[in-house]
Amino acid sequence: MPDLPQPFVLRDWHRVATDYDRFVFDREKKGDHLPLYWEESTRVANDVDGFGIPAYVGDFRQTPASNAHEAINTMSVVLGGTLVGLDKEAYAAKLRSKFHKKDGIGLYLNHYTTTGSSYWYDTFPSLLFLHLYSHYPDIPGYREQLVSTAEVWRKIAQELDGDFEHTGYDFIKKQPVDHGWKEPDVVAGIACIQYLCHLVTEDKQYLETASKALKWMDRRTENPFYENLAPYGAYISARSNAEQGTQHDTAKFIEWVLNGKNPRKWGAVLESWHGTGVHGLIGSVYPEYEYAFAMNSFQSVGIMAPIARYEDRYARDIAKWILNVAVNARYFYPNAWPADNQSSWQWAATYDPDFCIPYEGLRKQGTTRDYPEGDELIAGTFTEQDDPKSPEKDMILTADSEGGIHYRGKLSVPPGTKQELIALVSHRTYWNKQPVKIQLSQTADGPAIAELTYRADGTTNLRSTPCAVEGDCWITIAASGLVPEKGRVVVDDLLVETRFANPPHVGGDPTVHGWGATDLGLYGGAHAAFLGAMVKPSSVEGIILIDPIATDMMAPPSYPTRLIYNPHPTEKTITLEIGDQPKLIYDAIGNHTLSQQESGNMALSIPAKSARMIVMPPPGELSAKEARLYSGAIVVDYSYPPTQ
Repeated sequence: MPDLPQPFVLRDWHRVATDYDRFVFDREKKGDHLPLYWEESTRVANDVDGFGIPAYVGDFRQTPASNAHEAINTMSVVLGGTLVGLDKEAYAAKLRSKFHKKDGIGLYLNHYTTTGSSYWYDTFPSLLFLHLYSHYPDIPGYREQLVSTAEVWRKIAQELDGDFEHTGYDFIKKQPVDHGWKEPDVVAGIACIQYLCHLVTEDKQYLETASKALKWMDRRTENPFYENLAPYGAYISARSNAEQGTQHDTAKFIEWVLNGKNPRKWGAVLESWHGTGVHGLIGSVYPEYEYAFAMNSFQSVGIMAPIARYEDRYARDIAKWILNVAVNARYFYPNAWPADNQSSWQWAATYDPDFCIPYEGLRKQGTTRDYPEGDELIAGTFTEQDDPKSPEKDMILTADSEGGIHYRGKLSVPPGTKQELIALVSHRTYWNKQPVKIQLSQTADGPAIAELTYRADGTTNLRSTPCAVEGDCWITIAASGLVPEKGRVVVDDLLVETRFANPPHVGGDPTVHGWGATDLGLYGGAHAAFLGAMVKPSSVEGIILIDPIATDMMAPPSYPTRLIYNPHPTEKTITLEIGDQPKLIYDAIGNHTLSQQESGNMALSIPAKSARMIVMPPPGELSAKEARLYSGAIVVDYSYPPTQ
């Protein structure tokens, strides 16, 4: 990542977060897809009334009528407001509606009625709950829910016995599930849940489970990162090392989050996209499909910032990463781009003039997908299986009396740099393993400009070589030699994908897949509060002040702390605000006292491309004990004397 991201434009993240909170909770908002907030009293999972907020602006699936909404969204908006100093206790109490009590599961889960689709979806609500518990421990029922959460996950870890190579866990059937991919970084989430629950309950069995999970991470060689659980493992490793004297491999776990060398190609962007520097943002770094996500970028730096305090040898690098994200995260928002580089400019410009709601993500290469309509059967019969509200193609084609299938659909393809024909063919019955031809043509009867063939080798996800096409086109599917009136071809998707010009692009999945009217992601926007809570500008451009305690979970007592990185090639001096009360000024990275007593403002020099972590206890003597430095009973430095 660059030392100093350019151009250096730093949004006021605290204001972004407070504007977002005000917008989301405003029940009087008028306009398309507004208001966003609704009350709900279904009491499906627990005898508490709750509230809903859709995952996206204009989400077709999540509305007051359907009452479908996700815990990772509603919990995040409450946590976000809390992190930037707003009193959200009344809403935090309403979140208890998402705690599964009636069905005996004993956890916060993402949905009321489904479980087991993905580890991260089912683990993240528990982690969000623990973060909320840090701020609202006295909400009735929270303590019991904390214990239940710890116990359920402890038993799951015990049941899995080191085998985390699954997609998720079905809490109804009480067994792991597999959907064709693995999310073993659930172990990082389990380690964090168990460790934090131990801090509250002082129950040693939770500390033992956390230790086992971290040791599993120590032994693992393959990076397991996917979506958002691995950052919790890096964080809790550093905290365990600082508080318990363990020697877990925090450096490796930080690398797991950043380097992208894992089966899912998930990590930090370490390049510019078509001249735009987006270094440090988190998401898919899979070549040709790079896609950074707002939620993951905000959340990763927020969860991992406290590592700087617990293991300060990583403080400089973490500060440099946070600087890159604090600058580059502005690219998730509509006001950072011309209208042609985004999918939902009109709504944002009309209803969100403060631009506090980001897009779901940023793509190195934006694409759009177009699906055939005006279905015509030349041979065989046709059954449409998809949701009528979604453009995605999902159909069953059945052979005629001659054993033939011939389908044709018309579509309009927008201009772009290139197009590809894509088909997803799945289950077949009475098929006789005959080839199935799928063609894209510019006239109803051909010739083909792109072609796919489904054969007997089991390959189902087909993508043509790039072609150039624009305007009206036809897709045909043809097969012969099937069992008459029984042979079937099941098509799970059928489309033409077009790559946009002038990349990169901001957008999301809803408009591509037909989930919603916009790609503005409310579930990601709430997490901007992580930056809002911990990042402020300094008196020198390019240097920011980072509070590594602001986003800590169940944080131990501490004194005001500022992590400050100088990205410039020369030494810089900033003005550090101390406050009216005198304070001792200590640098936890340099392991020495800079001043015995300061108040008001202090001139603080920072060497070139270096960092200081300033801790400000009251004036007085500091005492060393067991590799820590204290002011009174509170730790000032967790790495003292410095490690050689």
